[in-house]
Amino acid sequence: MNNWLLKSNRSLLYPNQQMTQICLGRIGTKWQEKKANDLENQMSLMDMMASESPEYTEEGPEELLDPGEDIGDSEGQTDKPFKLVANKTTKAKVSISTQALNVVKAVYADTVETNWEELFDGFDRLYAITFSSGIEFVNKVINKFSYAEVVFGCEKIIANDIAAIMSVQINSVQRLAKSKSAGSLANRLDDGSLQLYVSRDTKSHEKIFILESADHKRVRVITGSANMSASAFCGIQRENIVCFDDEAAFSHYKVLFETFKETCSDNVSYKAVVNTMNQEDYLKENIKEVPVFQSIEKQKLVFLEHAQPEDEVEYEIVADVKKMQELVKPIMPKMPVQANRIVVAAEPMRVFTKRYTEVRRVAAEAVKQLPKLHIDYDAGTMTFNDENIDLNPNLSEVAKNIKSIQKFFSGMDYFYGDVEQAKKDYFKYMTWYLATPFMAYLRYFASRNNYDTKLFPMYGVIYGDSNGGKTTFIKFLVKLMSGETVKMNTTEDFTATRIDGLKRVCEGLPLNIDDLAKTQFQNHSERVIKNDEWGISDRLVNYPAVSITSNKITSLTKDLSKRAIICRIGAKIDNERGAKNSKRVNESMSELTTAFYGEYVRRMLVCIDEMTTEMRENANGKEYFPDIFHASSSIIADIFEACGIDLPDYVRILYYNDYMGDESIGRAAIEKIELAWQADPSKFRVDKKQNRLIYSYPPDGPWYELKYIADELPNSLEAEISGGNQLIMNYEQAQELFGIKFRRWLGIFNL
Repeated sequence: MNNWLLKSNRSLLYPNQQMTQICLGRIGTKWQEKKANDLENQMSLMDMMASESPEYTEEGPEELLDPGEDIGDSEGQTDKPFKLVANKTTKAKVSISTQALNVVKAVYADTVETNWEELFDGFDRLYAITFSSGIEFVNKVINKFSYAEVVFGCEKIIANDIAAIMSVQINSVQRLAKSKSAGSLANRLDDGSLQLYVSRDTKSHEKIFILESADHKRVRVITGSANMSASAFCGIQRENIVCFDDEAAFSHYKVLFETFKETCSDNVSYKAVVNTMNQEDYLKENIKEVPVFQSIEKQKLVFLEHAQPEDEVEYEIVADVKKMQELVKPIMPKMPVQANRIVVAAEPMRVFTKRYTEVRRVAAEAVKQLPKLHIDYDAGTMTFNDENIDLNPNLSEVAKNIKSIQKFFSGMDYFYGDVEQAKKDYFKYMTWYLATPFMAYLRYFASRNNYDTKLFPMYGVIYGDSNGGKTTFIKFLVKLMSGETVKMNTTEDFTATRIDGLKRVCEGLPLNIDDLAKTQFQNHSERVIKNDEWGISDRLVNYPAVSITSNKITSLTKDLSKRAIICRIGAKIDNERGAKNSKRVNESMSELTTAFYGEYVRRMLVCIDEMTTEMRENANGKEYFPDIFHASSSIIADIFEACGIDLPDYVRILYYNDYMGDESIGRAAIEKIELAWQADPSKFRVDKKQNRLIYSYPPDGPWYELKYIADELPNSLEAEISGGNQLIMNYEQAQELFGIKFRRWLGIFNL
């Protein structure tokens, strides 16, 4: 132990043989002892059902040892009690309970510095319960042991009914099977050196790691707040870790482990893992292979703790689990309650199986039409509607896609207006659009590490006059990303309820609201766009962004422009030229594959990993600015160059301020003021004494236009409307922004 090194600021409590730990548990002493005796005496499940069971009325904050509490040191007082603090992040409502708690008393001895590897070294067998975990870290830990048993719990609080439990277990096995370590874990399951279990106790938050040498001469128990994850054991977050090296502690916690394993968990079979590795929805399509279903088939019945009415509120349900539960629960036969336990028998579950098979068949048909561009960040893969997209494409195929991109952009040469600016604006929107599948993932990391989620905007608005090619451009981007043609969403889909529903069933590829009506936007934009925290509490990391095209929207309020990227297209094409250009556009789209986007995503995954690492490491330290726009535009340019293709003028490196800076947001309004000055300087008046520039809007102009201009102008101008048709601005700031002095001398205007 003298060589243990400091790896983090976490406290490791290392008691001697006589020490015990203060540990608040959920299970009363008498009930726990009875469970131990049940195991020893091989009491039948029916006997256990008939026995008296305590009522649980508390699902409150998890009790933790305060890491900041002064608990003395080896030279001072060592019998000072720990201070118990509540984790305030829980959303569950707490009801007062008089239920007895198991309290294992402990006396503080010493704090030592170590790392996770040395903490787990020197033992042969591992028995663990963890309610949250990182699969890659789990694999690293169990590779230290010749034999291991691990019980996985649920990271969220869920309703304790059979539908929710089945859903959680399916989700847990899918997560394990999708991990990079799935093959290694499956091999251990196959040779019998590893046993995995998933909990059916939805209120269990135990974190217990029991270590034992082959000859039982060395034993260790590790407990506290740390789950089996790199975040917990590698110094990424603060944890309380307590260690026992005595036989008494080993015996006590081993009984807890065996009791929990036998009565509150279900075995994960090698077959379930291997088949899920090959087919993600294997368990959904073969419901009898779900661990709890297997237990019911073998034991004929199992028992669940029956939730009391006061407990059935504010459950947090993981999104994937919730979707599965919503499918399962309505067709699940009602289970009887005996001795305050839900009795789940084999026969009703067979009835459920028949119903489930039919419901899933119908649901599968409906889902086929929904776009799902899914990025697996652990595996480094991407699929579109369950079909793999090659992230290592041949560069010659990538080059063909770039030629199609160039052909599409060259079609804009047929347009009227500022064509070159239109190309730059479309590229700017493309840079955001291609990056949108990563936005939800980055927003989740941002929220966890004290960064503003608005750094990663989930809404884009591309607007301008009709015949500007907006809809065609969006269809082109969809084909570029997915290789498929996807149906556009209509203006009726732009409501808070419908957008919420679509976000939950679609993934990655933006929801494209085409030709959004002005009234629909005005009525719903506030509720839809300003919901900054959507998906974060549910840990959704693949939900889609929303892209809006419109001929009717002329501006966004400042509250909305902080949350959505805006692209105004000032060029358009007439019908005759549009007909001539259609062949070029159709050819460029038909030639597209996913090669370019596959190359883009592979490179972006590296950048995203760097971004999340920097955000995590600098959450409370040095400044770091995660610029997704710079990353996206740089990668696009790099791909052009990697294929030996010269960069067109419209392909340029972009930064956050190019999208969300005041001048960028207000560009259209700035241009209108500049044009108004050029057209009629007499409409402008300077009040130098008050430092005001007054613009008198033409009385015959549309009244709402002036409001749009005021909304979009940068905050530095302090723009406000007075008298209905006057726009008042800060004169000094206006001179600097517009590059105009706004002064007239003897009829000659000073520009």
